[in-house]
Amino acid sequence: MRRSVRASGTWKAEAAAMSIALFTAACAAAGEPAAGEPAAGHPASSPVPGGVSSPVPGGISSPVPGGVPSQGSTDLVTPGGYGQSCQRHPQICRVQEGSVPARLWRPMSFSKPAGRCPATTGARLPDGLPFGGTAFGDGPVRLVLVGAEREARAELDVLRDGWYGRKSLWFSAPSYEGPVLLRGMRLDAPGDVAFGESPSSLAVQIPAGPGVNVSDGYRHWPGGTWVREPGCYGLRADGLDFSVTVVVDLLPPAG
Repeated sequence: MRRSVRASGTWKAEAAAMSIALFTAACAAAGEPAAGEPAAGHPASSPVPGGVSSPVPGGISSPVPGGVPSQGSTDLVTPGGYGQSCQRHPQICRVQEGSVPARLWRPMSFSKPAGRCPATTGARLPDGLPFGGTAFGDGPVRLVLVGAEREARAELDVLRDGWYGRKSLWFSAPSYEGPVLLRGMRLDAPGDVAFGESPSSLAVQIPAGPGVNVSDGYRHWPGGTWVREPGCYGLRADGLDFSVTVVVDLLPPAG
């Protein structure tokens, strides 16, 4: 039985109207995608619950629970559990106890780009799904970057409180109902990635189960990808038995 999408927040209303979409259940393959594979000499710091984010060669760092952005904001943190995460992202989940399993905090590692940002190539989704659009990533959780077509490359179009944003939605195939951890980092220079309908946190902990928005079994989590500057960024979704990485090239705003 189809469950209706519950709209809340300015970005969610726009995103639902744009008919962004997910991939088929056949996309529910586990494992690391080819885009953003680790490269020797450019590892990211390893996020560990309760740990501290620290710089590494190439200026890449990754958020950890309770950490603060490297650029000094005290408003944005990496949520330490579902309670803090869902409070900051009510369009995604309801406040509850617990947190994602510790094994979802796998080390993030991306190649440092030598030239143009190697944006992940996506696939246009077929007709007949609850949504339509282009999905990026290889696994049961994928990203739709609004305005991006063949590659995950789009102009930034919002400046709010010192952050540029681009509308984006993450989706989960009906075959996966487990917890998800969303994180990101800049690849070509030091820099943070925030998530939310406004820049709300440096990571998102999503509990298992249907959550707030479900359509034909597809969980979807609207909001935006927020950065301080245009550049090359790595985004990652971790689940119980998979990690999905997407490299996005976020360009300066038009004009």
